[in-house]
Amino acid sequence: MPSLPPAILADIPATLRANILADLPEIMDIQDHGLREQVIAAWALSLRDSPFSRISDIPGEGAPNHFVLRQGTQEMHLRGVAHLAVGVVDEFLRNFPGVEVDRDIVLAGALCHDIGKCWECDPANQARWQARPDKTGYPSLRHSVYGAHICLAAGLPEAIAHIALGHSMEGAHIALSTECMIVRWADNSWWYSAAALGLCQPDTLAAAGGMMSPRPAA
Repeated sequence: MPSLPPAILADIPATLRANILADLPEIMDIQDHGLREQVIAAWALSLRDSPFSRISDIPGEGAPNHFVLRQGTQEMHLRGVAHLAVGVVDEFLRNFPGVEVDRDIVLAGALCHDIGKCWECDPANQARWQARPDKTGYPSLRHSVYGAHICLAAGLPEAIAHIALGHSMEGAHIALSTECMIVRWADNSWWYSAAALGLCQPDTLAAAGGMMSPRPAA
């Protein structure tokens, strides 16, 4: 897969690296050292070309104006999805030790599944797309598509780019890997649980359908 020159990806400012690890400490639970470094590099690349200084600056929402958290930002969602997805893997490995699943890919994929939100949640991009959707589309690229681009550009395995693309609605049009399916359902479970618990703005839940009866916010 073509990617950016290693020297560019390796030149990550110490402060940025520290902030990425502070926002997503679960990166250090990735056993493969090379994969761990690629996840850090991918987030550094995504943040570099955005108005956000760190992951915790990205708004807490499933997509702009959809499943918008009343409080909290994007890193809470990423960490929650990682915990849920790895919990599923560990549960099945404990009870069915013969199953084949790549725990590192699930964890790295969960931590990177929304890496494209640096692009989709950029206020300047939102204003540009809303002003002339006839020219740009709305959005021009969703976070799942841009996220796959970032993953490949940073040299992450194709399996991680597949998770970034397939975790969202685009995944309905392709066959999903086992690891992607686990992350996809963990992502959906996190947002629907947050909405049911009254943690999301009620006027942003149209995509949840008529079955959702959010609990009143405390």
